[in-house]
Amino acid sequence: MLKGFIIGSSMSVPGVSGGTMAILLGIYDKLISSISNFLKDIKGNILFLMKFCIGSFVGIGSLAFVIKWLLEEFPLPVSFFFLGAVIGGIPALYKKTKESSLRISSVIYFLIGLILVISIGFLPVGNFDVSSGTGVTHFLMLLVTGIIIALALVLPGISTSHMLLVLGMYDTMLIAITKFDVVYIGILGISTVIGIFLITKPIEWTLNKFPHQTYCMIIGFVLGSTSEIFRDKIIPAIPADANIRWWISSILISIVTFVLGYYAIMSLSRFSNE
Repeated sequence: MLKGFIIGSSMSVPGVSGGTMAILLGIYDKLISSISNFLKDIKGNILFLMKFCIGSFVGIGSLAFVIKWLLEEFPLPVSFFFLGAVIGGIPALYKKTKESSLRISSVIYFLIGLILVISIGFLPVGNFDVSSGTGVTHFLMLLVTGIIIALALVLPGISTSHMLLVLGMYDTMLIAITKFDVVYIGILGISTVIGIFLITKPIEWTLNKFPHQTYCMIIGFVLGSTSEIFRDKIIPAIPADANIRWWISSILISIVTFVLGYYAIMSLSRFSNE
């Protein structure tokens, strides 16, 4: 429940996806397994997912707003804290590759993951709009959108909010939630759940069959996701007329928060098997 709480509260941070935090906290494999093998142990999987979901919802409903406010008021130190957290989780991720030394193939798979996530971050917003239309076509597009959302939720390093913006669904979804559009939210929710069940099985297979290649690519996903923090938070927070005093104070504070984030996730990763 505590890990679910941390994952839920961090999902509002740009560049930090739920999948990324789940991996850094050592709960990703268990989440994937409990969904893909749901019918093998229905009672055990329901209990596990229920505890995780309770923690996540509490995190989203409480600390998410605090983190969002901190990002708006103190974008540089808070962003560097999460950068430190992402970097601090890399050693634990590499241990999962089950390799003691780097190989050329390791670098290749890492670069594939890195380039893929950075490329997704540069997809133009507004070129697609699946929120318009009526009738059967509209509902079919909602089903497809739900599957895409599931892909963004399950794969680490891919921002769900960015994918919604690319698909032209972000504003429409917020309006549907505020207006309690049960039909719209229901179809999107069901299609997302279907997408999650469809995606988790092949992900579990690749994690078990090719752990080295998969986790090298995931490391690329995770590091690539930090580009969104730089693009959306750090760069816009630098004033055009920044003086030497501002630079010195900002750099010193950011170094401190980066180190705090690094050691925070390093400490949490020690409990990855608990």
